[in-house]
Amino acid sequence: MTLKAEHQTVRFFDGLEVDGYSKVVGYAGNWLSRLTTRGGKTLNVLQGLGFTAYQLEVTVGREDISGASKAKTISLDDFNLLILYAASNGKKAALALQRSLTQVALNDFFRDAFGEPPLTIEEKRRLFYETYAATISPERWREMDREEILKLALPGDEPHLKDGLWNIWRGFFGE
Repeated sequence: MTLKAEHQTVRFFDGLEVDGYSKVVGYAGNWLSRLTTRGGKTLNVLQGLGFTAYQLEVTVGREDISGASKAKTISLDDFNLLILYAASNGKKAALALQRSLTQVALNDFFRDAFGEPPLTIEEKRRLFYETYAATISPERWREMDREEILKLALPGDEPHLKDGLWNIWRGFFGE
């Protein structure tokens, strides 16, 4: 069964947006497709963590206007396990992502425990960015601009992955 999907980009801060789940954790854009197709030790480890490898086929765009395209997507639970796996394997981008997500979540839980209101989304993005940057370049992140920090974290765009050919959808991440 193919579902219709809406293209959305999850923006953590200006410059770090999730459009491809493999790339944001520090692997090549086609890593997950190869992993699930070939199987092997890495897939077994991920499945041992609870990774389902289930990929839902979705239709992106409106067929009556622009000719929709097909894509595959995974759940947020599986994406979370990819972050965990990549961080445990020393992928700096995944470690920064995991640490930043944890910092933002812990901050809200502790603020709530002390009767403080949660941070606004912009305050969360600032905290996320500061944690991400400090993880990527602990010694000099305050002097670096976002572009320099992202270059340290993420591999360059492969030509076949540009122009929206790897996307995310609300609630699911696609490749």
